[in-house]
Amino acid sequence: MAITFTTMVGRVLPHLVAIGCIVACIQLGFWQQQRADYKQARLTQWAQAPMLVSPSTQQMQTAPPFSQVELTGRFDPQRHILLDNQTRNNHPGVHVFVPFRLSGGSTIVMVNRGWQPYYRHTQQWPEYSTPEQTLTITGRLSPPPRVGLQLGQAAPLDPEQWPNLMTYFDLGRIQTVFGPEVFEQILLLHPDHPAHLSQDPWPEVNMGPDRHTAYAFQWFTIAGVIFLIWLGLSYRFYRTKSHE
Repeated sequence: MAITFTTMVGRVLPHLVAIGCIVACIQLGFWQQQRADYKQARLTQWAQAPMLVSPSTQQMQTAPPFSQVELTGRFDPQRHILLDNQTRNNHPGVHVFVPFRLSGGSTIVMVNRGWQPYYRHTQQWPEYSTPEQTLTITGRLSPPPRVGLQLGQAAPLDPEQWPNLMTYFDLGRIQTVFGPEVFEQILLLHPDHPAHLSQDPWPEVNMGPDRHTAYAFQWFTIAGVIFLIWLGLSYRFYRTKSHE
């Protein structure tokens, strides 16, 4: 019985492995194609986003994704958040988020002013200046940044020590310090604005839809190759058995 069972496993297992690999490759191909469709939709939203001048909080909440806005208010000169693990030309750094309180209301928008260098081993904060007078800024509304794989939770902000370094952008912890008036979206400050720190253009997507489509084609091709190899080996095996 043990020999029969071992023989059966030896015959069935290669087929199960081949089928599993084919199914996995096909699923990865469809997933990459879905990512391509999502990225293409995002590019379309970015290109067709309207311009809103001095919108109300309600108008910003219902605005199309990545809408361009012109806001008037004042930056918080001290209470800044530095989002860690942001690279530029392979150099480590942070993205500087500064609260911007809108004139004529209590709404606070977290403004991403761009990249600054930060070397953790030196423990020296980036040096930059922040305008304190009332000014008008322009930029794009965007969902808060997210990470693909988050390990652990963001540390609570220290309201007595600024700036604060955050590993993950945690809107809940930010609202705990600044209040519920913090808007749920962030503002990507226009690179041409004097308050922008690096003047780097904001990437519309981190990977274009064409690359995702190419990856999808690769996975489908791999699935096809595995299928042909499996078919050929199976035919050869059963043909040999039929002549024994």
